Amino acid sequence: MKIDTNMTHLKVYKEVPMSYYKNIIHYYNQLFPLDQNKLDFVNTSQATQKILDIGCATGSLCHALYHLGHEVVGIDIDKKIIDQARGLGDNGPTFHALEMLNLEQHFETNSFDQILCFDNTIAHLPNEIAVGQFLKAMSKVLKDDGVFKCEVVNYDLVLAKGMLELPVIEIDGLILKRHQCLEQQCMECYTELVHNGEVEINCVPLFPVRYEQLEFLLIEAGFSKIKLFSDFKRNLPEGEQIYNIIEAWK
Repeated sequence: MKIDTNMTHLKVYKEVPMSYYKNIIHYYNQLFPLDQNKLDFVNTSQATQKILDIGCATGSLCHALYHLGHEVVGIDIDKKIIDQARGLGDNGPTFHALEMLNLEQHFETNSFDQILCFDNTIAHLPNEIAVGQFLKAMSKVLKDDGVFKCEVVNYDLVLAKGMLELPVIEIDGLILKRHQCLEQQCMECYTELVHNGEVEINCVPLFPVRYEQLEFLLIEAGFSKIKLFSDFKRNLPEGEQIYNIIEAWK
């Protein structure tokens, strides 16, 4: 029997985000409060913009952008976390439980001034083909003068070292430890959450997309101007940064 590997990869992709949120969903806003530098990185226009946040989680960034006067849509594959986003109090942003592939089936062409894909969301896609498919679909729903903004782990660094320890988060009695490592040609993300003396461990597979891969795929998707930063303050990279922050214009 012939196995459709594309469908198998898609099934894995759809299951992964739910398992990623599994042990942190009830504490997400405590562990990951709104980053003012991230908000400033997005809020660069005095005019009202239409913004799509892909992998919006509980929607804190969406709500903040809405209160700054923007029209905001947030999507995430996990219905439970979208329900949390909808329950934050105001009816401004629109939220949908959607996967990130085939965006052109859900949104009109040339709809958005900005499209955001932060928090390493793009690495939850299964392979390079899926990343390319996502970027091409995303480009279709982005306006011709629009900008794509992305945050992804610096996998050039991770692959060179074999693993990466992310900063430990300690807040309100919660401790979250995270590390990514290469195991049998597959990148694994391990999380360890400690709460009230109990330890929950989770592991999800990720696709370690290198910067040069992403740059090439962005150009293929129609982007002509691409900038790389080491953080949301727009500092230039020096090679050892944990995250790559990317801005790309069509």
